[in-house]
Amino acid sequence: MEKTKEVSKKVETPKAETVNKGYKTELPELLTFLQAGAHFGHKKSAWSPKMSKYIYEVRNGIHIIDIVKSRKLLSTALEELGKVVDKGNVLIVGTKGQAAGIIESMAQEVGAFYITKRWPGGLFTNFDAIKGSVQTLVKMEEKLASGGEGLVKKEVLLMKSNVERLNKIYEGIKFMDELPQFLIVIDSMVEKNAINEARIAGVPVIALIDTNCDPDLVDFPIPANDDSIKSINLYVNLFGEIVKQGKKSASLVALRKNHKANLESMQLKYEQEKEREEKMEEEERLRLKAMREGKVTSATTGVVRVLKKEKNLEEEFAAAEAVKAETNSKKIEDLGLTTRVEKALLENGLKTLDDLVGKSKEDLVEIKGIGEKAAEEIVKAIK
Repeated sequence: MEKTKEVSKKVETPKAETVNKGYKTELPELLTFLQAGAHFGHKKSAWSPKMSKYIYEVRNGIHIIDIVKSRKLLSTALEELGKVVDKGNVLIVGTKGQAAGIIESMAQEVGAFYITKRWPGGLFTNFDAIKGSVQTLVKMEEKLASGGEGLVKKEVLLMKSNVERLNKIYEGIKFMDELPQFLIVIDSMVEKNAINEARIAGVPVIALIDTNCDPDLVDFPIPANDDSIKSINLYVNLFGEIVKQGKKSASLVALRKNHKANLESMQLKYEQEKEREEKMEEEERLRLKAMREGKVTSATTGVVRVLKKEKNLEEEFAAAEAVKAETNSKKIEDLGLTTRVEKALLENGLKTLDDLVGKSKEDLVEIKGIGEKAAEEIVKAIK
């Protein structure tokens, strides 16, 4: 009965003070944590003895976490987090299903780095190598967005496959140019590799620790239910409230937006260029087809191309015929022939260039008054 009264009294605890002077983030009331199920631990048989100081009681074989103590530790962790968000990056890790979507959504919104698929071994202990892989990923994305210029189809497909594979690992840490100032972990049991690397690299760790975890492995343990979606969502959003108030947050959000916009712009430019080339190829195909069918000659097609490359087939044909008609209607007097030859042609009823087109030298010699020398002069003039 006394314990019941004590829990009731704790639930009625008013809101806490601001987490730190620089950031206006207030902790929720105890009732909020209870409603989220943050106080439920694991079965008594699956506990870690080191968690005994954070366990309030055993209820129906389940350990109940002392939310009052947990809340105080959360306040301390958020205060420490608030001290570094202006100076450096924050990385939040949660690869299990319940946490992944919540973390990614929060990190994208507030400007935090995140890992939700699997921990990339060596991120802290071999940072330069991982950073190089991430930069390669960004370059491949840009290459694909611009159409994979210089690559054959098989190489493009292989690059797409590599980009998809690498994005599953590195999507959340693009543009991370230095080690984070803080590592936040959801479930220290699952993310033990991340915690081990952070300890080696000297990166402080904030972690939600359930009753089956070892609190000594992290710098700022927060006893809480790390399996409940409601509980995870509550804590992740509290971390996000602090992160988004830091100076680094806005710059990362801007970097991500610019990168996305750049890829979309490159993709659009490539698609427009591809569409233009396909249109030109189709027009050329239609020209060749028309030439085979005798609708357009190679000579007239050439004239039209000089006049205007972008005309459609019907306009080209009409323009070419107009040029041809204008040329063939030229008068004999305009050909620059000698007076004797010009007079001989006119006397035989040959008044325009069109009258001479198609006549060979032998045909011209048969015309009255035209000899071989005159025929050569005419052929030369009409070429």
